[in-house]
Parts: sequence; structure tokens; C-alpha cells
Amino acid sequence: MHKTSCLFAISVLFTLVVASVSCGHRAAPRVEGNYIYEHGWNYDINEGHIDVHETGTMDFFHDGTAIDSARQVYTVTLKDGGKVEWVFNYISPSRWRVEGEDFYFAGEEESFRMELLETVTEDCEDQPELAYRIIKSVSGGIGRETKFHLAELSREELIWSYTYPDGHTDTWEFRRR
Repeated sequence: MHKTSCLFAISVLFTLVVASVSCGHRAAPRVEGNYIYEHGWNYDINEGHIDVHETGTMDFFHDGTAIDSARQVYTVTLKDGGKVEWVFNYISPSRWRVEGEDFYFAGEEESFRMELLETVTEDCEDQPELAYRIIKSVSGGIGRETKFHLAELSREELIWSYTYPDGHTDTWEFRRR
């Protein structure tokens, strides 16, 4: 009787597994993959106001590493008049992990690069020291692990958000390629 019960239980389990596969049940979406994204933000500095826009790709690998590559355009409207625009090549080898709805992400300081590619000015001097101050500021915080909220993970997209200490929330939307 015991042998028969075991065989019956195995048979039922096998039937359930086959039925779930044949009914189209699939594994949950995974982070790993290649994504494209656009993102923008702005902030004030002593010299004026900065608007940043980036377009890039994000590659997440199964070993918890990633590569974030973007073209970043910083447009600074200076308090004393004039405008300067810098185009940067941003490359950040990174590491990531997910715990429930928390997405942890940090760049790797030793291999991070942010290179100034182009400068366009309107009614002002070039201000290269400010461009290099921006690079230094971004580089200085790249290794800090940041906890994002994992808002969406599907076969087509990954969306995470971050709420700053002042209460405003910023959202990044990544689309699978």
C-alpha cells in the first residue's frame, strides 16, 4: 500500500508539472539582458542651473555585474549670463543585486570613465574647470551602493525609482533590446 501511495503521489506531481508547462506557465522575468534608456534630471549649483539628459545602454549580466554606457549632455545656464553645454562619454562598469522589491546598484570606481567629448558655448567662456569639477563629483560617488525601488520587471522593461532625502522621486525606465 505504501508503495502504491508513493507511485500515485509521483504520478500526480508529474501530471501537475506537465500541465503547468503545457498551459503556458513561464519563469518569472529576469533582470539579465541588454536595455536602452533615456533619462534626464536637473539641479542648481553656485554658478547657475544644470540640465542633464542622457541616452544609453545598460547590460546586466548573470554574475551580478553590469555595464552602463551613456552619452550625457550637461547644459549649464550661468547666473552671470551665457550658456555652456558639455557632451560626456559615460562608461560605468557596475554591480547589482535584487532583494524583493529593492534593487541595489553601484559603479566600480577603479574602472569608471567619464570623458569630455565636446563643448559648445553661448555668450560665455569655456569654463573647463567646471566641467572637470562635474566629472570629479560624479566619480567621487560612483562606488556608493544605492538602493532603488524595483517598480517593474517584465520581459520588455525594467523600471526603478529612487526617492531623495528632500522627498522627490526620480524614475529610470529601461527597455529591453
